[in-house]
Amino acid sequence: MDPRSQNNSENQIHGDDNEDQRSGDEADKLNNFKHNINEGGEVIHENVKKIDMKKTLNDTTFILTCLKNHFVFYNLSEAELENIVNKMFYCEAAAQTYIFKQQDHATCFFILQRGSLEVIVNEKAKRELKTGDGFGELALLYNAPRSASVKCFENCNLWGIDRNTFRRAVEEMITKEYEENRKFMEVVRFFHNLTNEQKDAIAAVLIVQKFYKNQIIVNEGDPGSSFYIIKEGTVSVLKGNKEVRKLYKGDSFGEQALYYNTVRQMTVRAEDDVKCLALGRDSLTKILGDQVHVVTFRNLQKWAFEKNALLSKLTKAQIDKVLDVMKISSCKAGDVILKKGTQANQKIIVIIEGSLKKSKSGITVATKAQAWGEEYFLQTNKAKILDDDIVMETDGVIAEITADNFIDCIGGELEEIIKKNEKILEKKLQKSDQTKKKEAQNIKKSELSHIKTIAYGQFGPVYLVKAKFNQQLYVLKAFNKNQINEQTLEKYFYFIFLCTFNKRSKYQKLQIFHLSFHL
Repeated sequence: MDPRSQNNSENQIHGDDNEDQRSGDEADKLNNFKHNINEGGEVIHENVKKIDMKKTLNDTTFILTCLKNHFVFYNLSEAELENIVNKMFYCEAAAQTYIFKQQDHATCFFILQRGSLEVIVNEKAKRELKTGDGFGELALLYNAPRSASVKCFENCNLWGIDRNTFRRAVEEMITKEYEENRKFMEVVRFFHNLTNEQKDAIAAVLIVQKFYKNQIIVNEGDPGSSFYIIKEGTVSVLKGNKEVRKLYKGDSFGEQALYYNTVRQMTVRAEDDVKCLALGRDSLTKILGDQVHVVTFRNLQKWAFEKNALLSKLTKAQIDKVLDVMKISSCKAGDVILKKGTQANQKIIVIIEGSLKKSKSGITVATKAQAWGEEYFLQTNKAKILDDDIVMETDGVIAEITADNFIDCIGGELEEIIKKNEKILEKKLQKSDQTKKKEAQNIKKSELSHIKTIAYGQFGPVYLVKAKFNQQLYVLKAFNKNQINEQTLEKYFYFIFLCTFNKRSKYQKLQIFHLSFHL
């Protein structure tokens, strides 16, 4: 075997004691690095030999075709792609050598022009790369160690580009994507607890990736170093060959990779054409530091409360108090969380990672970002006894709060507090409605500007209008006098039905305000 394949990274992992061999390997690699310097004078760390060679038309066409089929480059214009092709260098790698090894420093992305390669993860062969395949793209996206090793089956010829050269070539695209991503972050729950400064910094390191229908985004068992947010499309989450759930725009996956080194617990596959925002662990850690765990864990707990039929009726302040007290712990598959024969209303549990099940029946009772146990805090269920052990179905992380602490945080029994919250909310809505009605009653027809007709009803059209004095959008329904007379609705009044316009919820679902004008 070529001595270059026994690099320093491997020695660190496997504890090679042969110091002389190691020194020779390092010298060999360093000698090779003399040939591998990018345009900015920076060292290229991969174990390839860079060769000065002018691209032919066939070479350019080959590289362009490969780039257009790769998710990292799909969004680039023809001019940007051509610029990247011009920056790519030609290189060679010898049979039976490693181009790079898992955990090595990453510099370059490669396209294989001739030969064949093997992808190895944790010393297990995963797949084979052939002519036209690209690999090492994470090196272009963020500064993270290699998540796999790539070994040459035979002598190989490749085209490569390093991260810094790539980024310089697409600065305009990066600026445009930054603005789009920053705007998108405002509607993604994962980022809600961050400051604007933190969001700005994260938007700068988010990378857009495109995946085609049925393409695997992450593989179960592969090392994880990045987190994904779905910007467009739908994905399936698979455990083995079984679909566990589907995720949609705004959903995220791979959070575990943000706070500790781990392997992917499930496979994620694109159901249609999908765009994702990718965020590397190292990038997020540089921005948030020790807050990574705090932000991700608290977000998941918050989502669990917001999605829960009962807990979502608590106020924001009440939920925050509960989250401040919840205890977070790691669990192993099979760990007993609550024992059979004990009171069911002992605690509320939120699954941060993994899932919870009934031991004997095997029924899953809660999965990631779901709460369990709150129903036993209702008066009708308080006396219930568990008929089965509640155990961890998989390794995972949970947050829990005891019944006493929960009641203390929200200020009383769950049902009583929910009723109080609903009464307070109802009063606020009534007050708000009264204010809006008063405002609407003072609006004159002359103060409304017609924008467009948005629907036709039984008694005539429905208009989208705007108040000239405050730019507020309204939906307006008008009845003429003849219609009112024919239907004996009213003999002396002309009614205008007006409601505030909300792009999300459509006018049919909004409070309607009645304006009357004497004829």
